[in-house]
Amino acid sequence: MVEIWCRRYPQVGIHGRVVHELGKDIVRGFFRPLEKLPDEATLTDRFKSSRTALREALRVLAAKGLLEARQRAGTIVRAKPIGI
Repeated sequence: MVEIWCRRYPQVGIHGRVVHELGKDIVRGFFRPLEKLPDEATLTDRFKSSRTALREALRVLAAKGLLEARQRAGTIVRAKPIGI
């Protein structure tokens, strides 16, 4: 029997919960491609998190290819690659 290992980001703690919930919203289409995310204050209120935890979660989602941070323009949802 072959075991398949699935690497998932831990949902433990505030940081992991923000990554999971925000990533789920992006994948499900709540935030459309090229749409700007709400500002930091709105997101920290929504997730009841610190700015530090939120920023780290956004970095993780950017590393996964879901978000793109643009200086002075904010954080936007990346467009899906052609063919997917």
